[in-house]
Amino acid sequence: MKRYYLDLIPKTNQDHELHNEFCLYMPVIINAQYIGDFSEDKKALEEALKSYPNANGCKYCCSAAHIHYEVE
Repeated sequence: MKRYYLDLIPKTNQDHELHNEFCLYMPVIINAQYIGDFSEDKKALEEALKSYPNANGCKYCCSAAHIHYEVE
């Protein structure tokens, strides 16, 4: 199980990135919200989406929960 945190400062595309506790891109704790302990990235993202509909998995540490957007 890993601990997951959501970056409270949105990225330029307005996504709030979901990170696990081992990510090099984890925000400082004052800018992060603890989401919970999960065995899978996707389950952590499901929980984060309940409060933050624009949550997205970090492409480095939560690639299984990272949503790729196609540019039109």
